[in-house]
Amino acid sequence: MDESTVTAAVEELRRPLRADGADLVLIRADPRTAVVELRLELDGVTCRDCVLPPDRLADVVESVLRRGIPEEFELVLHDPRRDTETA
Repeated sequence: MDESTVTAAVEELRRPLRADGADLVLIRADPRTAVVELRLELDGVTCRDCVLPPDRLADVVESVLRRGIPEEFELVLHDPRRDTETA
């Protein structure tokens, strides 16, 4: 897993999220553990429902990452909407 490939994929994903006031932050891309960890930030969002739903967002993120990362990896996506849904 190449960190520059992961960074480029995250940048691609950030563009549409920023249009809704959200952002996607790369926390880590660890080739030793094959883990890509991202965090969705909703600080500037006035309409949380306007951002892709959590399950759809995870699918889109994984799909974009898989285009650039041929090997297996684990995606950890921190979405604050999931935290409030399960609380």
